[in-house]
Amino acid sequence: MLRSQRPAGALVALAACLAGPAPAETGPEETAAPQGMVRIPEGEFTMGRTFSTSDDETGMRPLILRDDLPAHAVRLDAFWMDATEVTHESYAEFVSSQGHRPPYHWPKGEMPQELARHPAYNVDWHDAAAFCEWRGKRLPTEAEWERAARGNLNGARYPWGDDKPDRGKARYSTAKGPAVVAQHPPNEFGLHDMAGGVAEWCQDWFLRTYYSESPTANPKGPSEGMYKIVRGGAWSDGPNRLTVFFRNWIRPTQRTPNLGFRCVRDME
Repeated sequence: MLRSQRPAGALVALAACLAGPAPAETGPEETAAPQGMVRIPEGEFTMGRTFSTSDDETGMRPLILRDDLPAHAVRLDAFWMDATEVTHESYAEFVSSQGHRPPYHWPKGEMPQELARHPAYNVDWHDAAAFCEWRGKRLPTEAEWERAARGNLNGARYPWGDDKPDRGKARYSTAKGPAVVAQHPPNEFGLHDMAGGVAEWCQDWFLRTYYSESPTANPKGPSEGMYKIVRGGAWSDGPNRLTVFFRNWIRPTQRTPNLGFRCVRDME
């Protein structure tokens, strides 16, 4: 009895089918995220306030202080960002490990246990930068912060889109201080509390005219200055400060209860 003959290639194909689909190759974009971080993909976005320059919706600053203009295109490489603001318990590990000064609201230098999952605050820019370095990370550039806050919703006013803020979206306009992190839904990138919670330190120095002269790719901010950039509205702010383009600038030595931080890491 004659046996049917199959070409060698067909046998290979048949074996592959019986074995099931081959595992997908893991490329740079699929690298496992470091613990507690999410991947912000490379891409271009419009940085700055996109509505009319004659429309002062904030109602809080004179025209001369409108440093969030002009809106301009920026392209960034991919990077990792903490999904939440750095918490008290994480900061306490740093203080204990490195002998770093504690925030001034810790009684006798000890973290109150009820604040463990609240964002760290009363830390200045140098404190925040030192923590990030200890973790093998760094503070985000202002451009990275805004790209991440927008969550791929380029042109939207808030991390969640254009719907006006409400208590289900962010913690703001309260005298009770910050609360536990990640109590509100994340944006499209998976980041919590990019509006409300605490405002966040950025790497950049402040220069009023920087938006009109910054590089179009991976801008790092001015080389020097007197103030550091702070981004994001805080628990103490009104809804107008929750927009993704709202910015502020503060002396790097200042410590306040409505200002904290999160870290980023370059893609390897």
